[in-house]
This record gives sequence, structure tokens and C-alpha cells, in this order.
Amino acid sequence: MTNLSALTIFHDPTSEPSRAVHWLCIEANIPIDIKYTWLTRGEHLSKAFLAVNPLHQIPAMQHNDFCLSEATAIMNYLTDIHGCSDKWFGANHRSKAVINKHLSWYHTNLRKISTLEYFLPVLLMPAYLGIAKPSAIEIEAKLNALHAMFKNLDFLLEGKDFLSGNDISAADLLYACDIFALRIDPNFKQIIERYPNICGWLTKLESRPSYRLSHKAWDYIVPQILALNGGSKGSPAWIADTCEQVIG
Repeated sequence: MTNLSALTIFHDPTSEPSRAVHWLCIEANIPIDIKYTWLTRGEHLSKAFLAVNPLHQIPAMQHNDFCLSEATAIMNYLTDIHGCSDKWFGANHRSKAVINKHLSWYHTNLRKISTLEYFLPVLLMPAYLGIAKPSAIEIEAKLNALHAMFKNLDFLLEGKDFLSGNDISAADLLYACDIFALRIDPNFKQIIERYPNICGWLTKLESRPSYRLSHKAWDYIVPQILALNGGSKGSPAWIADTCEQVIG
């Protein structure tokens, strides 16, 4: 029998995939020990953390002598050892295939276009590090790609409560965390309101008590980043300092 003790998640609530892992644990009532590992303090580069994940990325997991990285792999492992994988990753061949389809689309479309190509260079890095934004022409191209991706996602949600149908899955949590990250864009409302299916789906997810618990630090920091109006405070360590005020 798997020893469920000594299971630690290395977590930074400003990381989208890390929030998704935390959100799943709350939803599925999976007990974990959270070790906050702040990206904005460089704690992901410490010798102790590199022993867990030499690729220095959050989230990461340590379960006794077993270490694991990548949010989807961690979520699969956690639900497997707690006997609830069927609910979150599919109970039969077809439902598993559908959820895996959405997980694949997440990596090759939503996260790539929304987070890696738009959110990070246009919104987050300028606020965290004072890095210059891309040119206006580059931002327009990134926004066009973002809207094309959202149009496809809106179509995927047509007539459904969640991505795979009537029931929530791990894919919903991963997708939503990346989209909620965009709230540091002052134009987020104008961007997202074009897509009624996405808006309705996000409202369902945000209404869950688990959302509030898993996003309280991020939701606390969003208005403070917006107040910078495209500027930064120099050292990004203030992000971790501020988040710690609400995580308890």
C-alpha cells in the first residue's frame, strides 16, 4: 500500500500550473504539505529545490524518495494514489481520450499562445522585472493569435458545462488558471467578453469554494499589479512579500 504521508508540493501561487495542482488538491480533498517556493525570490534556484527538480520549475512534488515535476504528471499521480483518477482524468477509454485531447490542446495552444507568448512578455515580465514590452506591432500580432485561440476554445465549450461535458476535469482547472492569469491585463474584460461560452464556464469555475482558496494570493496581487499601470517596483520580491500577507 502506498504511504500517503510525507507528500510535499513545492508551490508558488503566482504560477498558473502550480495553482492548478493546488486547486485540484482542494477539490479532490487530497491532503498535501505545501512548501512555498517563491519564484520572485529565486527560491526555485536553491540547492535544496534543485535536488527535487533540477529543471528549477514550479510546481514540483516530493513523495518520500520520489520526485516529480510538470503539473499534469503531478495531478495524475495524486489522483491515482488517492483513488480518484476516474473523476479527474476519465473513467473509460473514451472519456480518458477526450480529457487527454484537451490536455494536449492546453500545451500546444492555450498555454503556448496565452501564457508563454502573450502573458509573460507583455504583462508579467514588465511588471516583475521592468523589462520593456514588445513593440506595438508585436503585441498586436500576439493579441490576434490570442483571439484566434479563444475563438477555438469558445467553440470547444459550445453547449457544455465543462470541457469534457457535464463534469469537471483536470483540464478545466489547468485551462482556467492560465486564463485567470490574464486579469493583470487592464483590457482583460474587453478581451474575454467576446466569448460567451468561455465567460459562462469561467463563472462556474470561479463560483466553486475551491477557487477562492486556491486563488486568494493571486487575486490579492492582481489589483496591485494593475495599479502599477505598466510599471514595476524594481525587485520582484515584493510579489512574494505581498502574497504572504494572505496565505497565512
